[in-house]
Amino acid sequence: MSETNSAETAGAARPIRILASYSMDSKAVGQKYANELHTLAQRAGRALTQAADDVQVIFVDATNPRQSASELVESSDGVLILGGADVDPTLYSDNPSDIAAAKGVDRVADEFEISLARAARDAQVPLLGICRGLQVINVAFGGTLISDLGEGTVHNNHPENDEMTDHEVSIDEASRLSTSLNKTRIHIRSAHHQAIDQAGRGLVATAWSDDGIIEAVEAPEDYWTVAVQWHPEDEGAHTDDFMALNVAFVQASRHRRHGRQPD
Repeated sequence: MSETNSAETAGAARPIRILASYSMDSKAVGQKYANELHTLAQRAGRALTQAADDVQVIFVDATNPRQSASELVESSDGVLILGGADVDPTLYSDNPSDIAAAKGVDRVADEFEISLARAARDAQVPLLGICRGLQVINVAFGGTLISDLGEGTVHNNHPENDEMTDHEVSIDEASRLSTSLNKTRIHIRSAHHQAIDQAGRGLVATAWSDDGIIEAVEAPEDYWTVAVQWHPEDEGAHTDDFMALNVAFVQASRHRRHGRQPD
């Protein structure tokens, strides 16, 4: 066997490692909501392994990570920050009404995932955020959030139980997200009452709901950073859109591992 083939065989033996973070057992939320987070995480993990046959998803509990963010990023080819409860408003605001509006805050999880986002940027490892993940990434890079969109919005018509709602999102045709999905308008599922106010350093808005709320951001100067406010992994969402996003994320992670530029 040639040295080239040997190297390719050796490289193929090690899967593309995607680190996926969420609050697995936070005491700040009820069991029903915790179970929902587990279900969404499992669906996200299955979708990633379906995107390519050499993907390995490694879950980390943001409430008890056991390793530092930098150590975890060092051994990963891509980082996914999943959904969950509110980001602590004191991390971006000193407004009493912002602080009072927060639900299910877990400061340990916040600080870990903020460190995870920063470590991914420092190491130029592909970073994908979903729902809370978008908010964490924004706060990690100095951005701020709207702490409460209020009741009766298109984003969450059922704030008492966080049921998913359906609405349309417009995507910047020049964005990486649009290229990944091959669309500029999509139907999404979401459940959130926080949203981006001011985008963080290096982040640009790339998708909006019809009421003007930012629904996605990316970082043009980073290796590959994309975050969406909705839940593409929800069972009622469009599977094809989530698969397309996962394929782009996995491909960027593969390119990063092999020292190539992302598409």
